[in-house]
Amino acid sequence: MAFYQRKPDIIIRNGTIVDGTGKPGYFADVAIIGDKIDYIGNLKGVSAPLEIDATGKYVTPGFIDSHSHSDLNLFANPLCQSAVRQGVTTEVVGNCGFSMRSIGKELFDPAGDAIQCVYDYNAPGAPKGSMAAVLDKAELMGASMNTAWLCGHNDLRILADLHTTDYTEEQFTIMADFLREAMEAGFIGFSTGLEFDPGTLSRPEEVERLAMIAAEYDANYSTHMRDESYHLLEAIEEFLNVIRKTGMRGMVSHLNVKYDNGVPDEYLQKGMDMLKKARKDEHLNVFCDMLPTCFATGGALAMLPPWLYAEGWDKAREILADPEGREKVKKDLNRYWYFLGKGQWDRLLFVLPPYWPEVAKTPFPELVKKWGKEPADCFLDILMAAPTQADARVCNMQGIMFKEQTQIDSVIKDPIYLWQTDTRVSTDGSDGPLITRNNIQDYMSMFHFFVRYVRELGVISIEDAVCKATSRPAEFYRLENRGILLPGFYADVNVFDLEALQIHATFDNPWQYCTGMDYVIVNGTPVIAGGEHTKARAGRVLRHLPKR
Repeated sequence: MAFYQRKPDIIIRNGTIVDGTGKPGYFADVAIIGDKIDYIGNLKGVSAPLEIDATGKYVTPGFIDSHSHSDLNLFANPLCQSAVRQGVTTEVVGNCGFSMRSIGKELFDPAGDAIQCVYDYNAPGAPKGSMAAVLDKAELMGASMNTAWLCGHNDLRILADLHTTDYTEEQFTIMADFLREAMEAGFIGFSTGLEFDPGTLSRPEEVERLAMIAAEYDANYSTHMRDESYHLLEAIEEFLNVIRKTGMRGMVSHLNVKYDNGVPDEYLQKGMDMLKKARKDEHLNVFCDMLPTCFATGGALAMLPPWLYAEGWDKAREILADPEGREKVKKDLNRYWYFLGKGQWDRLLFVLPPYWPEVAKTPFPELVKKWGKEPADCFLDILMAAPTQADARVCNMQGIMFKEQTQIDSVIKDPIYLWQTDTRVSTDGSDGPLITRNNIQDYMSMFHFFVRYVRELGVISIEDAVCKATSRPAEFYRLENRGILLPGFYADVNVFDLEALQIHATFDNPWQYCTGMDYVIVNGTPVIAGGEHTKARAGRVLRHLPKR
């Protein structure tokens, strides 16, 4: 047409545009030049080297996973197939206070070997500059999706060799220096995991001091709160106090109440109301996020009493090996997933130790039957087998947590919730080293939002669903010019038929990618084309560098 004279690289024709704002979908073509959307409208008569026919399909912004843990193995799995095949073009990583966990240097993708960072050390004594180098290493290696990084409080404590409640000023200086380094490099925020070792031992004052530093850089604050059961409301108040004192944008990670976990179900609504009141009355910029499934994954070590490993992991294993010591531990499993401490071991689906692949692939009830022991003893045997405390920290467990109607009423419908998966990019082994993690969530969580709640139940419109997964997290995390289909914005774009989206992963065989995404374009480059991965590493590290 006469008024459009440019020559696009990609044209997406005849699709239904769901632009991410929540507005009703409309029919239009999309032109992409380089890494940006150039035009949305009628492109009849205009041609491009790549033309995509989106007739009968939705064209949306790429999905943004507001809470993932791909920092754990991104450096071993840069193709990110489990995520991008679900339309995820950006992940916010470094959640729950962890941002430097590594699956092992021997599995790192060689493309990033020229740069060493805290992942290569993962211990006290990491040199100055190694936190900032995380982003440099990720950029050098390249990945198939964008990443935005949070700096984890637990890691700062590990780097400062801080494993007690009280800290020295020398230890605080180490934490503060690494945090400033992260913020200067472009980390988008600061995260805590206050139910996990070693952050569980910290006092609110320590968190607030560190958050004040991050606030100087217009950073976000995300927290896995100190308690999600008996003291849920107090934990939310602790979170709000951080926001009040710093003025930061704040996210309560995976806010929900596990059923029969020590508190009434209405605690969830009370917690949501606290956040809404803070937004309305105090004008605090606070949200929460949650994954879509009624089952969830968590850190197994968080079940154990901190006194067990207060004198080191070798001492903890010694106590667990002693019958009298083990009985004392079994009587003190009253935390985190409280329902396990109450004896509801039938709700535990898998324990996922990276150091014991056979166990990770076997349903927990089958292990109990095979080993002929009480469930609590099987659970403690698995943790006792961890060679180090660092290994124990990355041992996850998977269990039945929530009721679907509760999910619908809160996570799916309520505007205070952003959507996340709480997963990490995983591989089936065909595109890299097999990641031994029997977690179905890695392979289906983002699709589950759309397949279950949009297509099957119809409890949320496609427009509102896309908004929750695109523009809202982009705005909250200050991911500039992303999350909306708009000329001048980055061309992170999905093309799909909602009816064609299919989840193939099962508990018995989780290593199966979703299908149905025709095209996933990241920064103007097709990463999924015709339903297949192109092997392109078109993602970028999204640095947050506020103007001074």
